[in-house]
Amino acid sequence: MATDVNISNLALTRIGHEGVTSLSASGNKASRWLASNYEFIRQALLREHSWRFATKRTYLTRDTINEITGATAANPVVITIADGHSIANGTEVFITGVVGMTELNNRAYTTAGATATTLQLSGVDGTSYTPYSSAGSLTEYVVSEYAYRFALPEDCLRILRINGAERDDYRVEAGYLLSNEGEINCEYIFDNTDEATFDAQFVDLLASRLSAEICFYLTDNSTLTEQSWNIYNNKLRMARGMDSRQGTPRGLDADAWLDARV
Repeated sequence: MATDVNISNLALTRIGHEGVTSLSASGNKASRWLASNYEFIRQALLREHSWRFATKRTYLTRDTINEITGATAANPVVITIADGHSIANGTEVFITGVVGMTELNNRAYTTAGATATTLQLSGVDGTSYTPYSSAGSLTEYVVSEYAYRFALPEDCLRILRINGAERDDYRVEAGYLLSNEGEINCEYIFDNTDEATFDAQFVDLLASRLSAEICFYLTDNSTLTEQSWNIYNNKLRMARGMDSRQGTPRGLDADAWLDARV
């Protein structure tokens, strides 16, 4: 059964270095380097391909768009959301689409004095504003070219497909997926930290990546380092080809970084 230690030791033996008993900041030179770099390299390699053992599917939860039903020309402005809301005091919110009191549109505000159906726009004096007529949306994100925002799963490393398509009109920003689709089902690479579930070829590939990354640090041998990178690049191509045969082929992922090294 694979573990972080035996994957690391597989990497070390490939460059003629003794193994370690743990990945520890207080260990030997190799152990310290692995303690600092193993997790980063594991995540980076997971991101490089649509590995089947690290793939999940889920439905994403859309952030609420609160429909404004009233706004007072007062100090401060009080917003009414007749359907109710769950926005806490001190939350940054954004308003768009108001008819009448257009002074409110396309600006950021901080909330205060929240009740079940109203909230104040802190510090906003609306006594000279145009009277509210109708409409308007209040969100906790900026509505720009994308109307909706969905929180990504905490373990998401890379989006593969949304709504059954490998490419669609969406953008990933700061832990959220932005889209004009009102509902999203998502296929993604997750941060698989359980080495016991790793595919055997991925274990071999991760060991090769680690050996290439750590080689010069431990050996000061540029020739061996170059050889290690060549071995890794060749194994990456092989592993991608084998993994893509497990089910209906979707083609290989582009990898400009790998092409640039060859």
